[in-house]
Amino acid sequence: MNKSIFRNTGLVTLVSLLMACGGDNKDTPVPEPIPEVVAPDTPAPEAPIAAEIANGGFEEDTTGQTTPVGNWVFRPDQESSATSTIEIIESQEGVNTYKGTKAAEVIVNTLGDNPWGIEIAYEDLPITGGKNYEFSVWAKGEEGTSADFWIQTPAPDYGQLSLVKETLTGEWQKITLTAATAEADSLVRLAIHFSKEENINKSIYLDEFSGFILDDVPAEEIPDVQYSEVTAQSLKALAPNFNIGVAVPAGGFGNSIIDRPEIKTIIEQHFNQLSAENIMKPTYLQPTQGEFFYDDSDELVNYAKDNSLTIHGHVFVWHSQIAPWMQSFQGDKAAWITMMENHITQVATHFEEEGDNDTVVSWDVVNEAFMENGKYRGEKTTNDSADESVWFENIGAEFLPLSYKAARAADPDADLYYNDYNLIWNADKLDAVINMVNDFHNNGVPIDGIGFQSHISLNSPDISTIQAHLQKVVDIRPKIKVKITELDVRMNNEGGIPLTYLTSERADEQKQYYYDIVKTYLETVPEDQRGGITIWGVIDEDSWLQNWPEPTTEWPLLFFNDFTAKPALQGFANALKELIEVAEPAPSSELLSNGDFEDGLDSWQARGSASITLETTQAHNGNNSALVQGRTETWNGIQKDVKGLFTVDKTYNVSAWVKLFDDSTTVSPDIKLTLQIEHTSTEYLELTPVTTVNTGDWVQLSGTYTHSITTQESAALLYVESSELTADFYVDDVSVTLVE
Repeated sequence: MNKSIFRNTGLVTLVSLLMACGGDNKDTPVPEPIPEVVAPDTPAPEAPIAAEIANGGFEEDTTGQTTPVGNWVFRPDQESSATSTIEIIESQEGVNTYKGTKAAEVIVNTLGDNPWGIEIAYEDLPITGGKNYEFSVWAKGEEGTSADFWIQTPAPDYGQLSLVKETLTGEWQKITLTAATAEADSLVRLAIHFSKEENINKSIYLDEFSGFILDDVPAEEIPDVQYSEVTAQSLKALAPNFNIGVAVPAGGFGNSIIDRPEIKTIIEQHFNQLSAENIMKPTYLQPTQGEFFYDDSDELVNYAKDNSLTIHGHVFVWHSQIAPWMQSFQGDKAAWITMMENHITQVATHFEEEGDNDTVVSWDVVNEAFMENGKYRGEKTTNDSADESVWFENIGAEFLPLSYKAARAADPDADLYYNDYNLIWNADKLDAVINMVNDFHNNGVPIDGIGFQSHISLNSPDISTIQAHLQKVVDIRPKIKVKITELDVRMNNEGGIPLTYLTSERADEQKQYYYDIVKTYLETVPEDQRGGITIWGVIDEDSWLQNWPEPTTEWPLLFFNDFTAKPALQGFANALKELIEVAEPAPSSELLSNGDFEDGLDSWQARGSASITLETTQAHNGNNSALVQGRTETWNGIQKDVKGLFTVDKTYNVSAWVKLFDDSTTVSPDIKLTLQIEHTSTEYLELTPVTTVNTGDWVQLSGTYTHSITTQESAALLYVESSELTADFYVDDVSVTLVE
């Protein structure tokens, strides 16, 4: 025990001397010595609680060993093209070992397509959930070599808790990773990735992996962050012929866009295509065998139709989110095929519309049929619990071409996609999909495109990898389309304890990455092969990443939770502005204003006893048409004042589109466009020939008119009339143009 003792002996001596030099003869009491003062013990700080890492320094191994003691796993060739040597070496401490005499050595021979193609991992490290940890490992490599150091949740999720990408200097370096674990976590893994060009034929050494629990830190006060300015007003306006999509919750979900006007405003301002997050998946559309539920999806389709949006359907066939009855279906291969084809046929037929104005314009026919190694899901070539598919296991690989044939038969017009995750960086998986497409082409199976889901992290994968993988699909012949179907960019966490708020610096990094992705897509994919880019959600708090692989805080999308645009939106917009050429519209030769009723019924009137209403569920083009009802005379209908529109001796093309209101009527009326001119007399001029209109389709009334009236007109009315009084009809796209 350490003690500090203080004695007042100097004072006692001084008093004794004074007494000896003078004073009275009385006895003077001598002061009693002051007792010892003992300082209290100072407790030594408690050592942090260490993580239970066995053989962290490889000292229990022997030279040349490739299967170390403990939870170490050496993976020298996780991808088919990657080769390396990973083994235990012996060296003098401080040379090629940091401490002791043993270390792990990695020598990269050939590269895979991804850094994880060559890996050292410490698997299934026990931890206490809900705690913050600091882990460290020592590394040495020739100057310029590098490695990626990860703390992740275990397979199959591999959720990112911490990442450090380190360039080595030739000396021993301590790599520190801090990671916040969730309450439910019980295991993590250290993963170190080496498959990089700068590492070829060079040695990298690792030693002394350790970790401990950090003290709890007080909650951080979130400052008022000033983000870079966002000036983009509308993404879709920057690229009017390019699909800019967004995935949306709908139906009975609590965050359904149908009940959220702020979300609708964002959608209608920036996007021209929707994907349903969940309500068009098999479990929602056919929850019970033979009973289809379309209420929620129809509501979304109607919203899209009303706002001139298209829909990318997601999804016909998937191993996940299928109804329990489908999962446990009993039957032989033929019965399984019939069941699958029936689901596709019923759903596709329901959403197929007559004519060329479909709202659902494309479909993910099959989703996620391949594993990361390029083998079929369900073929059981891995130990991954996700290597299961009722479709492969009951039908075999044949389920893929059969799905596409059924989809094409049910919807001849829709673009048919194959959709999968990690295609943006996993070459083995992408190559397997490309081989499938080539096989389809060789055997007459219809397929129109490949969908890259693209759930990625900031700057991972790098842009060169993204470009190379897009290019592989662009090069397929016959050509198919390339679509980024589910883009989001995980921001939290990279290289430390997770962020509690999005810093301005981090937001600008995300802005740059979104810019780079969109720019790379537009530069790589020719215009005729562009399926578009879809963001997987509107505002950050709605993102699925808030709860996957565990609860966290993320900012992966283009809008903050208060519905304001993030710098990432500006990055997306900047790429569109640079690379999309928007042709200036030719000067309109149209002489008639609001002939398409997009401004409502402005300048149009009912004629005679007829009534006219604006109709938003029927249109030849655009969103609106006029519905004419209640006619009691043949000349009753809809009219517009065109006084002064026509010039003497000029010839005009005149047209209008009409459609009968009642699809079940047996009446086929004659309808025409007429011009009533008031001048010295009243004249009724037939502008279009009488045209018989049948039920079902829009019919064009079309003719030419040369204006020959030379006297001053006092009135001029253009109107649509019908020979049949009982016929109610829609009118749209009334047009008058000058014949040059």
